[in-house]
Amino acid sequence: MDLANLHKRIATIENLQRENREAREMLKAELENDATYRETLEMAEAASKEKKRVKEEIENSGSNSKLIETIQENNEELSTLKEILSAELAEVYVESKKDEIVDENGEVRKFKISAQLVAKGKKYENRDSFGKYKESEKE
Repeated sequence: MDLANLHKRIATIENLQRENREAREMLKAELENDATYRETLEMAEAASKEKKRVKEEIENSGSNSKLIETIQENNEELSTLKEILSAELAEVYVESKKDEIVDENGEVRKFKISAQLVAKGKKYENRDSFGKYKESEKE
């Protein structure tokens, strides 16, 4: 793989993203300058506030708050489990060069490896190249 091609592709992606950002800003300015749009936006915001108020009333009544808490806890757990599974599947692919596994029911399941270029930050400090927490950090 030629590193120059990667650099060129990254630069192209960044240029297109900048172009889109500038176009969105120009479109936003046009919308904000239109009186009919501003009026409609104000009505929509008022309706949205009322909807939010009614929704919060319903969510805070009775057992609904417990349901919301359960959903939030489950979503956190799902997020963690999916992140771990992704790292494990990447490891399986590196070790076996296969993009399929057999699940607990005996069915063959295919998986897809996806990569994103991200700035290295605190989220990735205590992890190995597969995204798993380093052994010394688990204890």
